[in-house]
Amino acid sequence: MPQAPTLRFILCWLLLLVAAPHLLAESPELAECTSAFYRGEFVQAERLAQKALRIHPEAAPMRIMLARAMLAQGKFQPAFEELRKVLSSDPNNSDALYYVSLIARELSQREYQRLLATAPDSDRAHQLLAEAALEAENPSQAETEFQSALRANPRSADAALGLADLKRSQSKFDEAIVYYTQAGKVGPMSYPVAYGLGACYTYQKDYSQAADWLRKAVALAPDSAAGHFALGNALYQSGQLDAAIPELKRSLQLEPRMKQAYFLLGRGYSKLGRQAEAQAAFQKLDQMNRSEVPSAGSKPADASPEQELPQ
Repeated sequence: MPQAPTLRFILCWLLLLVAAPHLLAESPELAECTSAFYRGEFVQAERLAQKALRIHPEAAPMRIMLARAMLAQGKFQPAFEELRKVLSSDPNNSDALYYVSLIARELSQREYQRLLATAPDSDRAHQLLAEAALEAENPSQAETEFQSALRANPRSADAALGLADLKRSQSKFDEAIVYYTQAGKVGPMSYPVAYGLGACYTYQKDYSQAADWLRKAVALAPDSAAGHFALGNALYQSGQLDAAIPELKRSLQLEPRMKQAYFLLGRGYSKLGRQAEAQAAFQKLDQMNRSEVPSAGSKPADASPEQELPQ
């Protein structure tokens, strides 16, 4: 027997009842199905839609209406399968994508509640509670839950990484390094671990270790603009200007509006005596600054680069 939708899902669904006028009355069959749906006769709407689809299986609006009728009855998996059929032929169908996102949200909430009910003291349950605390901007509670997750499973790389990121966000770099190192030991080396260690050592001005870890980070995620910028910054700070410039340029290829990279690139070119290239970088930075409306508390263009590492 299908499980009833949660109250939040029902409220959201009621708001959507008037949100898809372009699905209405494109054919007599769709008009009849839609009429039954808006009368609250969801079983009848489902039957009508299935009947019509046996004749016209390619009719995407009718298949979406079938999925909506199923959703209204709490038949999430069958509805999901119908929406997948729409997306297989039209991957950018906005209605199908929207209803898939609703299903994903509802099923995620159900699994979340089931996990907390069946394994409340597991590392995964504490990790979910920690992430919820972070969303609620409660870092103290998040730390408590991450610590509980590690006590439940000392080999949880995810919990160690979550705690490391939290400590780094609080500028507690020594503690963050301990947890990043733990995450790297109990699990495979990953970009978040390597980047986190590189960022921590950068803030501590240990640029040699920072560069070593950031080289690992960009090897693991070569398309990360943040990784290439952080590596370029560490190399620049240690005086390795010729090595820093390609990394900074690569970061700008990946993220053309990274102002910190233009600033360091200009400084690097200037120190190397390449004044024309330095001027071009600074001009680009100036254009970007002038195109933006100044905001209260915004940092000046020449703010300390190690204080502007992407998070």
